[in-house]
Amino acid sequence: MIKFAVMTFMYAGWVNSENGSHEALIRILAESGADGMEAFCNPFMGNDKLLKLYQKELHANKLKMPVMDLIANLASADKKERAEAYDKIRMGIDICDALGAEIIHVAGCRLPEGVNPEDGRKLIAEGLIDFVDDAEKRGMILAFENFDPSPNLICSAADCLDILEKTKYRVKFVFDTGNFKAVGEHAGDCFESLFPHTCHFHFKDFESDDTPRGYRGTHFGQGMIKNREIAQAIRDSNYNGWVALESYPQNGNGPRETIPQELSILKSMFS
Repeated sequence: MIKFAVMTFMYAGWVNSENGSHEALIRILAESGADGMEAFCNPFMGNDKLLKLYQKELHANKLKMPVMDLIANLASADKKERAEAYDKIRMGIDICDALGAEIIHVAGCRLPEGVNPEDGRKLIAEGLIDFVDDAEKRGMILAFENFDPSPNLICSAADCLDILEKTKYRVKFVFDTGNFKAVGEHAGDCFESLFPHTCHFHFKDFESDDTPRGYRGTHFGQGMIKNREIAQAIRDSNYNGWVALESYPQNGNGPRETIPQELSILKSMFS
């Protein structure tokens, strides 16, 4: 059975505005038909009040927190920076555990000056392996995604498979349908090789523009990413797990204007 989550990091500004709140965001997700939410883990660090609020509101709205995104740069060889990343992961694992997460998605790895991509991937793999036992003992999966802000490090299918191999496949993969575009690849071409190691999916959409990058985020279902094709491949593979909507709110829209429509489109791709 496919279950649907909504990523919420893009609504941080709305949550902290006079028009929004954490409680309202959670209610909007529930009213839109989401089964769960996927939030950034880092804002909960050192904030027990926020943690307790989410525990209460998720329970009240019958939502789960199946996946949390933990930002920590494991590609650095600098001892101080690496120690800081390890501290974040330790705190993050505790937070994910407290909120009942099934998957800890470690993101944010960027290549520091003076480190080549191959060594960076080795450092990432070593860092993930250092925490996989703790995650497994708590019944959670440690995972990473094809991360487009670091296209020469951890975005192509080959580079992601390299990290998976270096962890002896104990760490799993979060398949982002859009991010392969940063390295000129298409999600459909990467599906077969990465699906056996995939524990979760991010669905997003892009449209062409005239920037050096050549594309930008757009309304889900109206862009160039062949998300319906990936949804069909997931269905054909008998996947039984979570998929998450990653929106790009347009024209200043907030969650009320974005989530119900885009989540409905994502669900329709699996119906």
